[in-house]
Amino acid sequence: MKLRNPRKIAWEALIAFEKTQRNPDEILDKLIDPAIDERDKGLAWEITKGTIRYLSKLDYIAQSYIKAPISSQKPKVLAALRIGLYQLTQMNVPQFAAVDQTVRLIADEGMKRDAGFINAILRSYLREPNKVVYPDPIKEPIKYLAAFYSYPEWLVKRWDKRYGYLETIKMLVANNDRPKTFIKVLNRKIDSESARNELNRNSLEAEPAKYFPDFLLALNGQSVINSRLFREGYLIVQDQSQGLPVYLLNPKIGDDVLDLCSAPGGKTIALADRVGPKGKVISLEKDPTRLALVRENALRVGFENIELIAGDLFEFAPERKYRYILLDVPCSGLGTISQNVDLRWTKKERDIKALAVIQSRMLEKAANLLANGGRLVYSTCTTEPDEIEDVIDGFLKANTQFRLENGECEFLMPFATKPGIYRTWAQKHGIGGGGFALLRKNETK
Repeated sequence: MKLRNPRKIAWEALIAFEKTQRNPDEILDKLIDPAIDERDKGLAWEITKGTIRYLSKLDYIAQSYIKAPISSQKPKVLAALRIGLYQLTQMNVPQFAAVDQTVRLIADEGMKRDAGFINAILRSYLREPNKVVYPDPIKEPIKYLAAFYSYPEWLVKRWDKRYGYLETIKMLVANNDRPKTFIKVLNRKIDSESARNELNRNSLEAEPAKYFPDFLLALNGQSVINSRLFREGYLIVQDQSQGLPVYLLNPKIGDDVLDLCSAPGGKTIALADRVGPKGKVISLEKDPTRLALVRENALRVGFENIELIAGDLFEFAPERKYRYILLDVPCSGLGTISQNVDLRWTKKERDIKALAVIQSRMLEKAANLLANGGRLVYSTCTTEPDEIEDVIDGFLKANTQFRLENGECEFLMPFATKPGIYRTWAQKHGIGGGGFALLRKNETK
């Protein structure tokens, strides 16, 4: 059943997420009535995604007022406690409304006793907020950071070991910030200044993004998708970190580019914009559902220089080699946990090593499709060296006909870490995290 009550939507979404661990965006899309008011829709998304972001912290807060283990609570009660506490601790909403509307969710289910219990807990927090107990930051620093900033202990421990305590705190804080909305302007259709002026005239404020000239920062967030420019395909919503690999590959007008693992299609469109109508982007995607997203996005912008291929990279056998290849490998996504709030809970540490094995195999296969003298960009949205530098180092040791090469665009410099390797960080750059490498194949073996 489609819903319009934003707190009811969030409550149902959290119950579903706890049960299935599915992507919250997909859960919300199935729950929300298309006729819902935009403000209510925004509230539903904010409560849902914010609550998932702060899941373990909210549980610590709730546990401070409950004798029984928080994990023993009924799923409906637990979800209600979490969204109630999220509104009280992280949102600027009237306290009365947060408590009353949360309690009503349970009362409307006929769970009168549970409604009273939730009312008591929320009001206890308002009376005694200093009663909340976290692990001791001196005796148990990792447990404290994990609880206070709401991350799994394994990830905090991993970052602390690699980057140090203070840098880890910066990472935790930055990745808890609500993500900014960036716009990639399609320069074949409009220049950045004209796009910004039109958005501003229509009260959809935008300003130049910090790093890349054809990106804008949308100050009104996702409301930009209601603009004429978005509807008519003059721009796409894309984080600046996802624009970096296109600049790094740097194909010229008229070039052909092979885009591997291309869904959802943002990089495909950016590449098609860059090579122009005389060039072509061959977009390969294994998952038919995700390939449909690429097709949908390509149709919206009206680019006809994109060829879509449904297929597995390991079975892909084109008749030619390509001088430009973008390989956007599946990864842990730990650089995007600000945007993808569920990843901190659904990803496991063991996933990283397993993914690195797959990534290495994919890089070997992609390299076999590259022409002599050609460029290949290896692209991830992770923070982990296992999936970036370690994969590249292993590949270069086994493939001496390849070398790392610096990108040609000067505005890549803030992200350079060593020759041919580029990193983006939420805490340093204010954009999504990722790791990228530019590989060049020798003219002859």
